Amino acid sequence: MDVVKKMKDSYHVMAKDLLEFRRNKMQLAALVMIPLIFLVMFGFIFPSGNTQQHMPMGIVNLDQGQASQEFVAQLDLMNQNTSFMDFTNYSSVDEAKTQINQGKIYGAFIIPPGFSENLTTGKSGDFTVYIDNSNPQSATQIQQVLSSTVNGLNDMKAQATVLELSKETNQQINPQAIIFPYVPQVSTTIPGETNYFNFLAPGLMIMIVMMGVMTGIPEAISKEKELGTFDGMLSAPISQISVIIGKTAALCIRGFLQCVIILGLAMLLFGVTVQGSLLLAFFMLLLGIFSFIGLGILAISMSGDQASGTMIVNLLMFPMIFLGGVFYPIQQMPGFMQTISQFIPLTYATDAMRKIILLNAGIGDVLYQMVILIGFGVVTMAIAVPLFRKSMTR
Repeated sequence: MDVVKKMKDSYHVMAKDLLEFRRNKMQLAALVMIPLIFLVMFGFIFPSGNTQQHMPMGIVNLDQGQASQEFVAQLDLMNQNTSFMDFTNYSSVDEAKTQINQGKIYGAFIIPPGFSENLTTGKSGDFTVYIDNSNPQSATQIQQVLSSTVNGLNDMKAQATVLELSKETNQQINPQAIIFPYVPQVSTTIPGETNYFNFLAPGLMIMIVMMGVMTGIPEAISKEKELGTFDGMLSAPISQISVIIGKTAALCIRGFLQCVIILGLAMLLFGVTVQGSLLLAFFMLLLGIFSFIGLGILAISMSGDQASGTMIVNLLMFPMIFLGGVFYPIQQMPGFMQTISQFIPLTYATDAMRKIILLNAGIGDVLYQMVILIGFGVVTMAIAVPLFRKSMTR
């Protein structure tokens, strides 16, 4: 009977919080606007493709020989098909460097004197590419485009050479088979487009739920403390556990609604496809919420007011956001940061959600992450609940 009473009391606390939420038009608007802002902001800031297009680049041709002019023409022809770069000709290296320093171009191709002579005498045609390394992302993209462009130009040159040799020997030769004897065929285990937003969307779902739970619990309890309504709640025949469960349940419902909105917008605006079970995905959300509840209760237990609780939550939450693998693959982080990320529940929740949604993972594939989340939630709740009860007596 005691358990039934606690559950009924928890329900009434949850209903009260949801009723207050429904009456607050600003919070209702935020329920929709926050996921939309996050999705649009991150969806359009990060390009969905692998490489940026129309990067402004310069060309300085100091050779002006036939081979260098053919090289520039081939470069321009290749770029017409890909639109990776927009070229501008400059008369000197210093002029091109000035344009790079002023941020007007990302880099410049420098074709030195003697370029044509080297090619006609059987030597390699060396040239220099200056890049703006003040922007690491642009510099990396330029190097990637440069590598693919030069490979394409080498391919064109080599094919022409092989065709000339085949004419001399009167043999039918496939230039591609000689130049590139090994041709990989890249495929994915699950159909669908590979882009950054597919990677980002599952992590965003978990992150927004985490933010809602960790900030919502301290905010709700601290606000009621300051308004004086919390004392009335505690003086009623309701256990402190029922208060925690009820307020957490209300936050869970709000978090689930936001996740449904995120998933719907991600599928509608950015083409995210759900390959796995939605039921399992939402169950993983529930485990993620459970793992974050204890941290939220700890924050309010260690603080005396809403401002202090918010500060403690931010201190816990923001490192988790950037180290939990939401925005960047953990494997690309330095080794010591990868070690730290192993102690963050967001890491396991994000990894499991990504596997379920994108790779059609089953329970057996994410069982390890589930055990970690349950264990983390049990440990933090075992620490947080006694501290919360003690703080209520102060």
